[in-house]
Amino acid sequence: MEFLAPAKINLRLEILGRREDGYHEIRSLICPVGIYDTISLTGVREGIILQCGDKDTPEGKDNLVFKAASFLLKEAQVSRGVKIRLKKQIPVASGLGGGSSDAATTLKGINELFSLHYSQEKLKILGAKIGSDVPFFLEDGPAWASGRGEKLFPVKLSPQFWVLLVNPGIKISTAWAYSQFKLPGKNKLIKFTNAIDLLQFGEEILYNEFEKIIIPYFSEVAEIKKILKTLGAWGALMSGSGATVFWIFFSQNEAQKAERKLKE
Repeated sequence: MEFLAPAKINLRLEILGRREDGYHEIRSLICPVGIYDTISLTGVREGIILQCGDKDTPEGKDNLVFKAASFLLKEAQVSRGVKIRLKKQIPVASGLGGGSSDAATTLKGINELFSLHYSQEKLKILGAKIGSDVPFFLEDGPAWASGRGEKLFPVKLSPQFWVLLVNPGIKISTAWAYSQFKLPGKNKLIKFTNAIDLLQFGEEILYNEFEKIIIPYFSEVAEIKKILKTLGAWGALMSGSGATVFWIFFSQNEAQKAERKLKE
């Protein structure tokens, strides 16, 4: 059985402070985007076999896919094992949530492979124990996230838009980025609502607390944002803890023109 694991972008990411449990309280507006890792699952007699074929992706217990498979097989008391083939397209440590998406897709895939009949909500609860972003990838679309990322509120975004992703080839550890956080910024809090018109809100909807942390270390992020604006993007922002920057276009043609210019 083969499954697609999408990437995500954070249209907004506020870090409100550090919690007593060591996690950070956040508010984020997250949207899935059309770049995918591929996960293939096959039932085997016992154990977990994970094959990645990517030097940047561990194949053992440090991989969230392995953790998700091990956790669900144990939780559901499945007597068999699983062979997992992971083909990466989402850059590692890029702010696009690839690892969390892979873990969530593994949960959904094993649920289907072994006919466990776990509900979406049950999988979200299990996913939150694996990683803060995992529950989002068990949603069906854009959502507000709060808490440490596990509390989700579906949202409809309009108008339709296209995203151009630019990754400078810099790998940034999310744990390191959070460790650099000192005090929350004085950005305007956006009220949670189940529908957001990006044009009505304007560019002020785009905000990422991590930019203040990452850009002083990696000026390439700011440079990419400036270039994108010159190519007609409505808005540009770094996703997650970086370093991928996304540009938003309300015309597919304009997005494709910008992509061509970047490649020149």
